[in-house]
Amino acid sequence: MTRSIEKQSFGIEYLFAAAALIIAAVVIGWQLNRSVMVSEITVHGHLLADADGVLYKSGIDEGMHGDSIVFLDVIERIETLPWIRTAHVNLSQTGRMRIRVEEERPIALLVDNGRSALVAESGIVLPVVLGRQVDVPILHGFSLDGMLADATRPDTLASESFEMARSFLARAASYPGLYAMISEVMVTGQDGVVALTDENTVRLTFGHEDFDRRLRKWQAFQSQVISQKGIDHVRTLDFRYSGQIVARER
Repeated sequence: MTRSIEKQSFGIEYLFAAAALIIAAVVIGWQLNRSVMVSEITVHGHLLADADGVLYKSGIDEGMHGDSIVFLDVIERIETLPWIRTAHVNLSQTGRMRIRVEEERPIALLVDNGRSALVAESGIVLPVVLGRQVDVPILHGFSLDGMLADATRPDTLASESFEMARSFLARAASYPGLYAMISEVMVTGQDGVVALTDENTVRLTFGHEDFDRRLRKWQAFQSQVISQKGIDHVRTLDFRYSGQIVARER
């Protein structure tokens, strides 16, 4: 009986010792990381955002010590930039500061009376970034009045019609082959979402809802019909009807 108690006691002491070592290693690593001097700063994950703008907004310079940096404040400052959805900041023990950003995903180029702006999936509207090309469909039928006055405080489209267009484009983006074929999109009261294809400008009607199922019908039509007969003879495709696709020829 005595030996059993001694073995149990030894096991508990071993666990406590192991836990203490782990905690000590974490604390030491944290202290070392805090005392490291920043020797290099890199920005990753940006496409639309400007790397220099991210660095400036971070407030971090080479030569700063880790213990002088409030990382949560750095993250919050970076996330105030247009297009930046989230930011992550890491300082290695070798002094390398790595800033990784995740941007809003543009789903369309909104065009309105000669003006244009990129529209994110969240509905945020921001100016086109010069020198950065984004291959997205053109979106018609929405006004940009007053929306580009201050790019640092982007406006958000929030109408019922835009929600319909946003829902369609977001679902279409999950079908890369189909999404790449879409040239223009608009929303009408009677037909709902209407799109034009790049090739031969076929008019596609998707209605007001159930976009995933209708996109799958388009995908099936592409693989089963267009791949065999081509698309030259097709003028319109309507996916709103249950169990069928209404096609009109040229």
